[in-house]
Amino acid sequence: MAANDLPGRVTLTVDKNALRKNFAKLAEKVAPCSLLSVLKANAYGTGADEMGKLVVECGANRIGVADLNEALAMQKAINNAIPVQILGVVTPGELPEAVANDIVLPVNGLEMAKTISAEALKQNKTVRVHLILDTGMGRFGWLSGFCLEEIKAAASLPNVVIEGLYSHFPCAGTPGEAGTVAQINEFVRQYNELAANDIDFAYRHIAASDGILCQHASSQMPFNMVRLGLCWYGVCRNKAEEDIDLTPALKLASCVGAVRKLPAGSTVGYNRTVKLSCDTMVATICAGYADGLPLALSNTGRVLINGASCPVLGRVSMDYTMVDVSNAPGEISWGTPVTIFGSDGNESIAMQEVANHKNTHIHEILCSLGSRVRRVYIG
Repeated sequence: MAANDLPGRVTLTVDKNALRKNFAKLAEKVAPCSLLSVLKANAYGTGADEMGKLVVECGANRIGVADLNEALAMQKAINNAIPVQILGVVTPGELPEAVANDIVLPVNGLEMAKTISAEALKQNKTVRVHLILDTGMGRFGWLSGFCLEEIKAAASLPNVVIEGLYSHFPCAGTPGEAGTVAQINEFVRQYNELAANDIDFAYRHIAASDGILCQHASSQMPFNMVRLGLCWYGVCRNKAEEDIDLTPALKLASCVGAVRKLPAGSTVGYNRTVKLSCDTMVATICAGYADGLPLALSNTGRVLINGASCPVLGRVSMDYTMVDVSNAPGEISWGTPVTIFGSDGNESIAMQEVANHKNTHIHEILCSLGSRVRRVYIG
């Protein structure tokens, strides 16, 4: 049996039917905008190759990634069915191969535009680019209000086709948030100034997942593209997401490696951070922080076994985590399934709950899933 066919101790199950339904609902919400599916960081840990094929099937117009290696792998996975573009920035070392392979590139400023043009001339290629407009993220791009002449110069460069203008929200998760509204208005003002100077863009985009869900104006003209990220998985669970009834598509599960009754006075785990006050049934589950369970779950988190909440005992270790199963129903033995996030019977653990223990967001939880976590696709 090949290694990829072996059952995993920890398994991330991805429900493709749920993803198809979510994609359709989100596409309807932002219509007629084009959809750029963001599949960076191995599609947020869910498997870039499989997710790339799925978004092509669902009707994505293009795919966004973070770097050249991701872009080349994605082109191969989808057989160049739709354009792949790097979001954020391209590095000098990535540029020659990115140009050679027709990756759509971001442009951070005039000097970068000139360098891309020179490389395109050298290779006798034409490169499609999207210009970054900084409306308040403070990370990359031309500062809005100070860029007209430089963008005019960039538009005149040979072998470069400026097809997009885009910006990014730092905090779009609250509908009507004043700074986000100001960013939208500034983007529109700057876009109108560029258009008045005969510089136009086939694609204009500012909304990622929070913008899609919470900032209606960011999917209205002049915006005609959105960047569909983590909300596609139905795991954000904010009010705006619930309003369009997205379905959670991810479940992380493990199994029991051992279950024993430990006597009162026993300590559990590294550094003896817990001492049992009474005889306790303790299960050791086959998952730890190397698999993506935050260390912050130590003595505070929970898992589901036989549809019941089982609190974490002691510190999460690299490969194993101990939990109290004293109140869990039914038989619990070697191999019994364990749900880390997702549903089990009438109980569920949202990924946000796991993130809250670490005072982080769900992006980090997904991206932390280790390489030994097996990805399984259903539907």
